[in-house]
Amino acid sequence: MNNKSLFKNFYDELYRDILDEYYKEIDHISQRNKLYSIFSNIIFSILPTILFWIFFFKKEYLLLFIAVTIVYNIGIIIFIKVLYRDNNKEIIKEIKYKILDDIITLISSDEEARVLPNNRISKDSFEKTELFNLEEINYTGANFIQSQLDDRTVIMADMNIYTFTEKYKEEYFYIGNRKFLRSYKTKIKKDIFNGCYIGSEINRNNDILIQMVPNRIKDKTINNKINRYFDIKGHEIYLENDELSKKYTVYSNDEIKTRMILTLPMMEKINELDKIIKNKKYIIFKPDGRYAIFIEGITFENILDKNLYIKRNDKEFDNIYKIYEEIYKLYEIVNVMNNSR
Repeated sequence: MNNKSLFKNFYDELYRDILDEYYKEIDHISQRNKLYSIFSNIIFSILPTILFWIFFFKKEYLLLFIAVTIVYNIGIIIFIKVLYRDNNKEIIKEIKYKILDDIITLISSDEEARVLPNNRISKDSFEKTELFNLEEINYTGANFIQSQLDDRTVIMADMNIYTFTEKYKEEYFYIGNRKFLRSYKTKIKKDIFNGCYIGSEINRNNDILIQMVPNRIKDKTINNKINRYFDIKGHEIYLENDELSKKYTVYSNDEIKTRMILTLPMMEKINELDKIIKNKKYIIFKPDGRYAIFIEGITFENILDKNLYIKRNDKEFDNIYKIYEEIYKLYEIVNVMNNSR
């Protein structure tokens, strides 16, 4: 259904009404907060000020009375504004995730699809890739998505994977009038990967780990660490596909089984992935028969943030269609991998 006219029909016939219901919540909360704010200002600001002037006013203290009244009212207004602050940003977050849930369901045709904004992929799933398992490796994540496509489970999530590198710093300090220089070692966070994770099952048995790493990694420190890591964990496999070899270095401990998985048709399909999304990819075939793809620079959070706003506008359809189109590409990648032989 990656067709704008079909999607427009769906939007016009059904989804516009659904969005209306989502956004009504914003209007309702805003109106309620305004009423509460007006009522609170009357009770805690206007009435106390009137009573204060009636019972305590003295002409000789006019300036003091004015100053106290102004300070008091400013304080009350700020307090009430904070107390009944506009929750639009929080509500728009909920709306974004509802829209994401709707689009995932539409693309995958899975009514049981789950979108869990505050969850990440499991540590077990991450560690089985053995891709970034360097010293002091850390990862965070969000927007965990689970759905079915062609009777296979598909897992997606945003991920930020990082490590720490050591760096020497120098600083001057004084003891009395004497100046000294000291050096010390500190750790600096280095991002290895920021993007999305896709995991599903391949259509054949596999009991070895195959890792396909992009040939060009920008950060030299991380590049050297990864290369040293793979020298220990496996050895490089040379395959008969020049286009693939320009993009990836393939590591495995079993060349024969690797070639059984990375057949000529499979390698051609992997090359096709760049036609769908050009971003740098790490591709892992796990020993349990699943695969994982790490796509750099694409996250569900960014897709939603750049296309949805608090206020609705005449470009709403185009914005939601862009979300649909971006996510559809991720499922296209799954479809290509699931049907490769």
